[in-house]
Amino acid sequence: MNETEIDFRALFDLLRRRIRLIATVFLLFVGLSAVIAFSLTPQYSSSALILVDPSQKNLLNPELNSASASSDNARVDSEVEILRSNTILLNVIDELDLVTDPEFGVTLGVREKILAFLRIANPELPRGDAALRNVLNKLRSAISVQRLGLTYLISVKAESEVPSRSAELANAIADAYIRDQIRSKIDNVLASQQVLDARLSEARAAIVASEENFDAFLNANIDGAAFDVDSDIAAMRAELERLTNERRATQTLARTVEQSLADQDWETIVATLQSDAVAEIERQRQHLAASLAAAESGSPVAINLREELAAIEDQLEQAARIEVAGLRASVSELDSSASTLRQQIRSDVLASDLPVEILTRIYELQQSAELSRSQYATLLERSSDLSIQARLQIADSRIVSRALPADRPSFPNTPLIVTLAGIAGLGLGVGLAFVYENFIGGFTSEAQIASVLRLEVIQEVPKQKAAPNGPNGTVADTVIAAPLSFYSESIRKIRASIDHGLRRKPGATPGREETSGNGSVIMVSSSVPAEGKTTIALSLARTYAYSGLRTIIIDCDLRKPSIHKYMGLEPTTGLLEFLTGEASGEALTNVIALDTETGLSVLTGSRRSDIPTDQLLTGIAFERLIGAAVKNFDIVVLDTPPTGPVVDGLYVARYANVIAFVVRWASTPQTEARRAITRLTDAKAEDAEIIAVLNQQEGTRGSYKSPYAGYYDEG
Repeated sequence: MNETEIDFRALFDLLRRRIRLIATVFLLFVGLSAVIAFSLTPQYSSSALILVDPSQKNLLNPELNSASASSDNARVDSEVEILRSNTILLNVIDELDLVTDPEFGVTLGVREKILAFLRIANPELPRGDAALRNVLNKLRSAISVQRLGLTYLISVKAESEVPSRSAELANAIADAYIRDQIRSKIDNVLASQQVLDARLSEARAAIVASEENFDAFLNANIDGAAFDVDSDIAAMRAELERLTNERRATQTLARTVEQSLADQDWETIVATLQSDAVAEIERQRQHLAASLAAAESGSPVAINLREELAAIEDQLEQAARIEVAGLRASVSELDSSASTLRQQIRSDVLASDLPVEILTRIYELQQSAELSRSQYATLLERSSDLSIQARLQIADSRIVSRALPADRPSFPNTPLIVTLAGIAGLGLGVGLAFVYENFIGGFTSEAQIASVLRLEVIQEVPKQKAAPNGPNGTVADTVIAAPLSFYSESIRKIRASIDHGLRRKPGATPGREETSGNGSVIMVSSSVPAEGKTTIALSLARTYAYSGLRTIIIDCDLRKPSIHKYMGLEPTTGLLEFLTGEASGEALTNVIALDTETGLSVLTGSRRSDIPTDQLLTGIAFERLIGAAVKNFDIVVLDTPPTGPVVDGLYVARYANVIAFVVRWASTPQTEARRAITRLTDAKAEDAEIIAVLNQQEGTRGSYKSPYAGYYDEG
């Protein structure tokens, strides 16, 4: 339970530390999404609803229904694809004239516009089929057709910049679909009728052929005296021949008159019909025509004569048509009489005493004729049914809900876009905060340092303000001004951990009696400046001095010495002068200052070096200095420059028994810290140990002071 609370606390601390990063990403996403959402052109959508009835619609047989559940689903899915087809969309384009529409009409593409703007090319608007494809693609992208679940309902949704246009498009597609469905059914029926009509011609020819064969067989056998010819049969045959010739002449006469009517050939009509009534009307027509020819053109008389002539011609045409109708009626009567007479002849012949083979052949011919007539009647009936069906077709689908103009845009949904962008920005901000804390930015926990640097973390040092009661008012004075404070206790914990590490090394155990002439060297280092390294080094050295051990701190930062500032000293000579030989006339003890509060010996720096410092730290003088310090002190604390900007610390590392690597909480870049540890590992003695100190940690004071307030005194 405690671990869970600590994890939550760490999470909230991380969010608090990186609130600026999170807020920046959040506001960036929200602002960018708002700008994009408000810059987009609003789109309005409207939907029409179509119900597909998979049952067959046959008004001549309403009970016909042979559909199944599986075929119903396939039918509805097929209708969806038909609604999306180019045929429907092209009909809508033609009906609404979308080629010239400002929204869906022919325009240049983005690539062509860019080329024209850059003056690289001078593109022209597409024409012909290319223009039609351009409009078709735009319309297709604005249309959405989908089946609603497993129902028989199909939703047709259209999007447009204009609310009324979106509804118009959806309704136009639905209407075009219904019309196309009816047209397809009619076309299918008419196609079937055409097939039947072709078969009707064949059946009609078969009837004629069978009748001719039958008559030819009878005539051949009668003429061949296959049996005694009855006088009645001969008379009927003669009458049949007369009827046939009369029918042929009457039909020819009717056709001639009809052709003359079409050609307005009145003289031929009169000569052909030989009708007194028609001839009288023709005489009147000729008289009017002669009078009209003699009259002055455009005069009232001519106009009246022309009207009378037109009326007479109409009378003549009507009389001629009546005569033609009479001729057609005569043809029908002659056909009926001939058919009756033919049947009578066949009956009488069959009733005669004929040989079996002749009777059998006659029966075959008769049955063939009957079968031809039956097939013809069936085809004729079916053709008539199809002709009626073509006029009675209705759609299998219907529009159950027409589209209405939308009252608000469907895209963009600005509140939703901004909300999702805010959630995404917040999530990304938190993710970047975690990435920054755990991979890019600083360290915030012991576990993080142990995981990334593979080091033991000996202590987390809280962020501490300068001690108000200290002699110089620095953070390092806290161990003097407030020895029982949490900061002072954390420094003592560092000392205890270092002592524990030194005890593991033969001959390096700190203690007055045991380490006489064999002091331990503690190097304090960091990767980058401003880590609080010097403060930790001075505080640690004072703690050792407080405990009674002979302790010296050496300011090895020849580039930027600072310990003398922390202690309020203004030395004229220091480590730089000693190493360069400028203070060779003085004993080492003369350049070492003493901290009167703790008894700490301090070898400070006096000024910045104006020569390369690495040659000083690798020289014999510095080696002798360290040897003398180890011989005369129990603890030697070396405050070195950061390893990132300068190389000095790497040369000093070989003298250290323990290296305290200071990492500033939530600040030291992880890459810099890893690089520094790698360099120190290569430069230090083989048995030397590197331990990490997490400095200036925020929140630690409050978390520890509350449960252990009685043990600390911030005095």
